[in-house]
Amino acid sequence: MTQQYFSIKHSLSVNIEPVSIDKVPTSRLALENEMPIPFKMANDVAEIDSNALRSIRNIGEQADALADFLQMQNNKINLIMGYVLAQQDHPESRFNTTVFGAGEVKFLAHGDLALEQAVRIKIFLPNDSSAIYCYGIISAREAQEIDDTLIEYTASYTRIRDIDREILIRATLRIQQLQLKQRAEQRQQQDLQDDQQLIP
Repeated sequence: MTQQYFSIKHSLSVNIEPVSIDKVPTSRLALENEMPIPFKMANDVAEIDSNALRSIRNIGEQADALADFLQMQNNKINLIMGYVLAQQDHPESRFNTTVFGAGEVKFLAHGDLALEQAVRIKIFLPNDSSAIYCYGIISAREAQEIDDTLIEYTASYTRIRDIDREILIRATLRIQQLQLKQRAEQRQQQDLQDDQQLIP
């Protein structure tokens, strides 16, 4: 039984490219060897930077200035990585997600992808200056009521690095926190408006 991972409703840019089953890497090492360098660089740098900054901040107050400086340098690197990764995003295979997580991604398309079709997947996470390169299969498809020419496909990952799955887990949690904060602010604003209407 496949492990279930938390997914969240959110729109991201993804590339989905159908491939023949013999093109799918047979191991994680084969995936690593095939993976374009920008994907390796971005995710490895992100992992190193977050761990390094956490360690420095734990030293004490005197380390704050150093940590702030390193954070600024990290931000510059992230800008460069964002630009480099954008070159890996190909318009002819670009779709928008409706849901994504560490186990699968859902996206809308006009095409006709068959169930069990193998696909190469690139997931772009601009707010994390990162991107995921992996493989999956089309595990579900559902026609849309509003536009019956659109189909929501589910692509379940079949070959993905552990570090990339962890990045997806962190991204879903960060986006969930942001969404919860926005909802709380909207409720607070609505309550304030309701109170003002009650005042004679």
